[in-house]
Amino acid sequence: MLAPDAAAKSFALPASDVQARVEPDGAVAVTERITFRFDGPFEGAFREIPLRAGESLDRITVAEGGRSYRPGASAELGSSGAPDTFGVTQTNKGVRIVWHYRASSEERTFAIGYRLSGLAVAYDDVVDVNLKVWGDEWKTGLDRLTATEVLPRPPSGPGYRVWGAPAYVHGAVTREPARATLVATGIPSHQFVELRVLFPRSLLTSTSRARVEQGNALPRIVAEEEAAAAAFERGREKIRDALDHLPRTILILLALGFGPALALLAGVYAFFGRERRIDYDREYEQEPPSDLAPALVPTLLRQGGTVGSLEFTATLFDLIRRGRYQAKPVTTERKVWGGLRHESVADLELTPGSAAALSPYEQDVAEVVDGVLAGGPERLSAGGPERLSKFRDRIAENRTLNSARFKIFKAHADHAVKELRWFENSGAKVLGIAFAAFALAAVVMLWVGIDGFRAVAPSWSDVVLIALGVCAAVNAALLLAGLTRVRLWRRRRPGADLEAERWDAFRRYLTDFPRLQEAPPASLELWERYLVYGIALGIAERVLQGAHLLMPQEVHNASSIYWISPSGDLGGGASALAIGDLSSGFGSALTPPSSSGSGGGFSGGGGGGGGGGGGGAW
Repeated sequence: MLAPDAAAKSFALPASDVQARVEPDGAVAVTERITFRFDGPFEGAFREIPLRAGESLDRITVAEGGRSYRPGASAELGSSGAPDTFGVTQTNKGVRIVWHYRASSEERTFAIGYRLSGLAVAYDDVVDVNLKVWGDEWKTGLDRLTATEVLPRPPSGPGYRVWGAPAYVHGAVTREPARATLVATGIPSHQFVELRVLFPRSLLTSTSRARVEQGNALPRIVAEEEAAAAAFERGREKIRDALDHLPRTILILLALGFGPALALLAGVYAFFGRERRIDYDREYEQEPPSDLAPALVPTLLRQGGTVGSLEFTATLFDLIRRGRYQAKPVTTERKVWGGLRHESVADLELTPGSAAALSPYEQDVAEVVDGVLAGGPERLSAGGPERLSKFRDRIAENRTLNSARFKIFKAHADHAVKELRWFENSGAKVLGIAFAAFALAAVVMLWVGIDGFRAVAPSWSDVVLIALGVCAAVNAALLLAGLTRVRLWRRRRPGADLEAERWDAFRRYLTDFPRLQEAPPASLELWERYLVYGIALGIAERVLQGAHLLMPQEVHNASSIYWISPSGDLGGGASALAIGDLSSGFGSALTPPSSSGSGGGFSGGGGGGGGGGGGGAW
């Protein structure tokens, strides 16, 4: 244990020898010989002795090597005093004894003596002396403990019994004609040890310093100790049975670890996540089912999520289609083969167009584009033309400002989705409450189980608590994973489910129509809407393929989005530059700048004895 005032020094407790003598009037005189092994300089130590109602303590002495310490010194923890002195004070728990000395990297043994009154309980037939010979307030473990309790005179008859506690401490007790002895080893910190002795009441000449209780107690106390020992043994039998039948144990744990969460997830899906049956059986929709903005369609189809660069790109092309920006087909020289060759590729040159009423998220896109066309983030008035192939670099030049605009774009789009009230989220509440319950249960059970677990003699209750805590943690993890699967607990509201089915049919049409033997759309507006929605849905290349095969030449000539590239391929800025690359380029350019940083064993009971407490040194 580290001393409280300096991390450089510490002490260990190699041994403690406790001698207790029951006096004829029922008092218990105790002498504790505690050995400290100091590493570093020390000058003080203490013992805290708790007292219960009706108990008192007197005749306090401190000695070392036959030399008695003088009383009257300070009893404050951490205080200084003359060597070979001690002090005593009352605390809210009992009595504190503090003694002063000088020691440096050596072994010292101190003898602390006191008399306890009211500890022994005198019944009509027996006297019960249940003494904590080592307290649970010690923050340092003890290597070896010996304790002896001497009776007023040798007893006779069945009323003389001895127990040690608790069972999970490695130790043994011995009953001799006029004394009981306890030996224990490897006592961890914060672990008490009790020595309980029953002897006939006739051994006392007076009960003036004992607590008197009416009635006979021998059968009851023996039954309590035997029941505690039997319960502990049953626990050990259960542990052995679980280990002997390991496959069965594993199956039970798997069922407890996965079963409740899986059943809950299945129930949530059945009641809150599974889409309702609707009267719709069309495979394809040849036109967009509604005027829903392209930035919002993917969210409807995937039942949530956050908009990204595809939606941003689709909104840009929708603004071009609607005249907010004018696009002129041009050619741009592009380096290939590491700059060894150049080739001409189709590009779009954008200039500001007519003013139009925009939704908040469309205005966010327009602000990014206006900043590029105006030549800088501080001049957002109409400016000169800029080629689409240059947009990524121009956006990245003002990454901080544009990433903030992109974040606002996503927030505005998410707000627009919420206002449409497409989804029912009751299942998420159920899963959230269940997750919190399982997580809390896991923390509590693991905390209690691990805190009480003793490797030398584990109790069945602690093992069960730890196992159930792990199972609860696994269930919580499964529920947390379920919360990330939106389709498990969310479904669309009536009306939104039909709209989603129609948009899904339109997506199938855009994906398949290059190979369908159907009449292609004839209007320029429809063709351009195909491309805009194709960008949002991530299938723009399929739309461009269909346009290359099916678009009438006169429609192509009127479009500012589709044109013939220098290589003869039908496409546009998006086609020649690759929409996927364009969208990912926007995404990277709009990302915020990165930042860096042999008489018997111990019984199963215990915990009811007096005395004990703890101590320490500085």
